[in-house]
Amino acid sequence: MITDLSPYRQYVDQFDLTEEEKLELVNAVWMLVDNIYDYHLGINQLLSLDKKGKSTVDCEVPPVIVDDVTFSNP
Repeated sequence: MITDLSPYRQYVDQFDLTEEEKLELVNAVWMLVDNIYDYHLGINQLLSLDKKGKSTVDCEVPPVIVDDVTFSNP
């Protein structure tokens, strides 16, 4: 969790938000980037595989769309 806004201040000061809301925004964006990064490295807790290589999750994870590029499930 990000607690220091100084590296991101130039990006969030343009918005009419309280300091708490700016911190929440930066953490939300960080969480999105972190999840996309984990997805591309194959580090996805929801899609863990059992010993036979089958997914242990009963539901499908929807594809992620970023900048008109769709990333579907591996």
